[in-house]
Amino acid sequence: MDRNLILAFDVGGTQIKAAAVIGGEILEETISHYDSHADRSVEEIVAHFADIAVDLLAKAGENRPLIGGIGMAFPGPFDYDAGISYIRGLSKFEALYGIPFGERLEEAVRSHGKLVPRLSPSFGIRFENDASLFGLGEAGYGEANGCNRAVCLTIGTGLGSCFLENGLPVRHRDDVPDQGWLYNVPYQDKIADDWISRRGILHLASEMGLGPDGLDVHDYAKAALAGDRLAVKLFETFGRRMAAILASSLQAFTPDRIVIGGQISKSGILFVPAFKEELENAGVYTDVKLSNNTLNSTFRGIYHLVENKM
Repeated sequence: MDRNLILAFDVGGTQIKAAAVIGGEILEETISHYDSHADRSVEEIVAHFADIAVDLLAKAGENRPLIGGIGMAFPGPFDYDAGISYIRGLSKFEALYGIPFGERLEEAVRSHGKLVPRLSPSFGIRFENDASLFGLGEAGYGEANGCNRAVCLTIGTGLGSCFLENGLPVRHRDDVPDQGWLYNVPYQDKIADDWISRRGILHLASEMGLGPDGLDVHDYAKAALAGDRLAVKLFETFGRRMAAILASSLQAFTPDRIVIGGQISKSGILFVPAFKEELENAGVYTDVKLSNNTLNSTFRGIYHLVENKM
């Protein structure tokens, strides 16, 4: 089972990041970025995904195991078990709405001349949300490995979350928010997604009078690392606000560790100490770590997903 070749797709609205994985090890030469073509027809999107599989296979080389499966981190709303997208009104993958995308793609793969000879008898296509796959990857190979209970967060354009016990996601239990989702936790007149995200930091910067307009999170991070007091305060305030929003949702689960990934985690050194301190003030005592590589953890989570569902 470990010698299957798994093709991992991290699908976004503008870009698809993909790689081939064997035995949990990512083949570095296969890591690739593709346009998502999310504004195209069903037929074009399906053909594009199949072509990506062909390209990954070519980059992996001929002397590789059979393809055990394709796994995808796909944006929602999405019925991950059925492989059906319900994205609408977001200007991405609109053509897939209500369509059995997973079935269509599997048909395309199984009829593709360059792929058919390389498919394992157990070949299948699996879908899951990116935060859960990131969590699975961190539990199996990263900072959440060996933890009894862990919460993995991805912070970027929005907030993703995954609650894990002994390496497996927990979605429906009294001590865990529904689906393990924290993005919709209410705070003031908004939800967590509005505050714990890129736009949350930029909104906070505007509130604090940081400028000029047009600066992004990495600009403020660079200023903070250079000693700019107001920029330092920006990230400390962000970390404390983040704890204030999430503490009540974390208290019941009592995680051994929180692992933070996503684009904003690159500035983690600036806000994690304040986040951890404020959590402790709220009675949540836990270790907080930054992911070494969010994308690689997602790829490894996809590998885990496909291998365990074959």
